[in-house]
Amino acid sequence: MLLSFVSCSKDVKKQLLEVTDKITNKIETISESTVETVNKYKQSIVDKITTTEATSENVKPLADSIAVNAEAENEKFLGITAFKKFIADCKTGETITQKELIENHNIPADGIKLIKSITKTAEDEIEVKWKSTWFIEKISDAKFNDAKIKFKFEANKIYTSGQAIGIKYKKKVYTDLIIIGTKAYIPSVKGYHWKIGK
Repeated sequence: MLLSFVSCSKDVKKQLLEVTDKITNKIETISESTVETVNKYKQSIVDKITTTEATSENVKPLADSIAVNAEAENEKFLGITAFKKFIADCKTGETITQKELIENHNIPADGIKLIKSITKTAEDEIEVKWKSTWFIEKISDAKFNDAKIKFKFEANKIYTSGQAIGIKYKKKVYTDLIIIGTKAYIPSVKGYHWKIGK
């Protein structure tokens, strides 16, 4: 019984380390701060495993929970990395339609349903032209304008500013936002976020 428990615990640790190694290996062109974040996340998983009292009842749920969190973190890093690469590859002055974004740049159609076209106006800025947004604005807190938006990439976050996207909160529209994964946060409003794509 004790041998099978120790074996199970070692297998789980091995699987979890493989999952986190996969995240590290998939992320290619990223900043040093992102690598540090990934390594800290990976170390926190190892620490959690070694400090959690492993029993046959809690090893599997812990492994499942960590695997799900690792996948979510992986998506955040890969999404930001892909977007950062896309912005870097575009030429200043180049206008790209929604169709071209999907067909030529492999951007998922679900993520850009509202975009009509984008034009790169500077190294860290694009101008967005939207399709009809009235329905989304009516049922959500999001506000859209045909306008410019600036980007700053930092670890697993994108800082945005400009009039193209805003979030209405308590009758005020905020356009300086932090995007992490599929959520947009207002820096000065704690605990509130808008789910992108909803």
